[in-house]
Order: sequence, then structure tokens, then C-alpha cells
Amino acid sequence: MKTQILKLSLFCLVFVLMGASCQNEEQLPPLKDNQLTVSEIKTQGCKENTKSTDIERYIELKAEGENQLRVKFINATLSCCPGEITSSAFIQNEILKVVFSEQTPILCNCICSYDLECVIGSMENRSYNIEIYVRSENPKAKFTFNYSKNLDSRIEISPN
Repeated sequence: MKTQILKLSLFCLVFVLMGASCQNEEQLPPLKDNQLTVSEIKTQGCKENTKSTDIERYIELKAEGENQLRVKFINATLSCCPGEITSSAFIQNEILKVVFSEQTPILCNCICSYDLECVIGSMENRSYNIEIYVRSENPKAKFTFNYSKNLDSRIEISPN
């Protein structure tokens, strides 16, 4: 009888260990609301010779340096006289939000495509939901990505 109990206990132990080894990576705590550091804000001027129907829009994400994320929005639509273009990034409701804003000094009645870029600090090796905003309260792009030191991806987005 003791050998049967021992065999049954051993079987249960092996089953539990196998189940534990099949689990995915450990669960990370939820992201906390937080303002992130943004540096290297760059813009590539107004692309006047493009037609809005022919423009390919996409986001490039690339890990750099010590836990930094380079975000490029290729062919974002802004005013043709935007003044200073700024960028901010923050975590809100477990979503990484990247905002490109234009400080328009005068009213303009035209738009252009721009390449926008910034570098965000303090990234963690984990999965992120991201929303990218340009000149709007509605995100121009929403998707999920996994940050790691090897991240180098391109995400196609629909026209504005």
C-alpha cells in the first residue's frame, strides 16, 4: 500500500513539475501611469511633391542604447506651416502613448507629409500596447509590440 501511495505521489509531483515548466514567461506587473523622457525630436520637412493617395505611411520602432525606443512616423500629415513640432510620451491606462504636436503660429490652409521621430527612455523588456497621435485626439496608429534590445520593426498603417 505504501508503495502505491509513493508511486501516486511521485506521479503527481512529475505532473506538477511538467505543468510548471510549460508556462510562458513570468507575468509582469501592469504598467503604471507615468510620464516618460523624450529626446532627439526630429522632423523632416514638408514633402510638397507627394499626393496623399500615393503616400505610404508606416511606423518604425527600433531599440537603442540603454532601454531606449526610437519611434519614427513616416509621412505623418501636419499643417504646411506647423511652427515648432514637439513630442511627448507617457503611460496611461497601461497604454504607451506617443504624441506629436504642432505649435501653429498662424492659420494655414494646407497640409504636408512629414517624417517625425523621437527617442523614448526607460523602456522595459515586455509587451506594450501603443497609440501614436499626430494633430488629433484620435490615434493615427494602434498596435502591440514586444520591446527587447533586438527590436527593429516596421508597421504599416492606413492613410490618415
